[in-house]
Amino acid sequence: MNERFPQLFWGLVVVTAGLIAVGWFTYAGIRAAKRGNDIITVTGSARRTVRSDYVTWSGSYFVNEMTMQRGYEVLTRHAERIHDFLHSRHVPDSLIKFSGIGTRDMIERRQNIKGEIKEEFIGYQLTQHFDVHSIELDSIDAIARDITHLAAEGLQVKSEAPQFYYTKLAEMRVQMLGEATMDARLRAERIAESGGGKIGTIRNARMGVFQITAPNSREVRDYGIYDTSTIEKDITAVVTVTFAVQ
Repeated sequence: MNERFPQLFWGLVVVTAGLIAVGWFTYAGIRAAKRGNDIITVTGSARRTVRSDYVTWSGSYFVNEMTMQRGYEVLTRHAERIHDFLHSRHVPDSLIKFSGIGTRDMIERRQNIKGEIKEEFIGYQLTQHFDVHSIELDSIDAIARDITHLAAEGLQVKSEAPQFYYTKLAEMRVQMLGEATMDARLRAERIAESGGGKIGTIRNARMGVFQITAPNSREVRDYGIYDTSTIEKDITAVVTVTFAVQ
């Protein structure tokens, strides 16, 4: 037995070492497989402030007259006056568009001494709209406010609020999505480092809607916002990115 003891001893050592090695590699394999399935999902954003470069503005005017002929005559004079006003403010004809003339009968309901409701024709209302499209934002903004002064001349003028747009949004969209993705990666790296891991490749990315708001606005909508009331705008891009964790 003494002669065989060394052989048995070293045999057990080899077997034990083999089992330990198998166990270690099995653990390492499971751990690597688990790590391969580890992911982290974060949201990144990018914001820029831009100045609109295009404006549309609409207005209308109307007259009330007893005859259609008289209504057309007065409305034509009003159209000429508005045209002259726009010219005096350096708006060329190419930027002005006048619509057709709309008409409607004006009916007034009155109650007689018997309590009966009677309808009485009191004339025609004729209405015409105009639109201006321009890149002169500040000028059109001022004109939209000043044109109502024509009411002092007897014109019934209504001015809508100008609508301001940024036409280079498509070009900026790609850049901002790249910035938002970089922001997402930085956020993911901070989270992974706090747990002793590292960020790997992108597993999935989902682009959110763009929010185009008035400056410093906190308004957010699921389907996005395109605020046209201000010349200056904040554009916010959001992306949700899933990274592998190593």
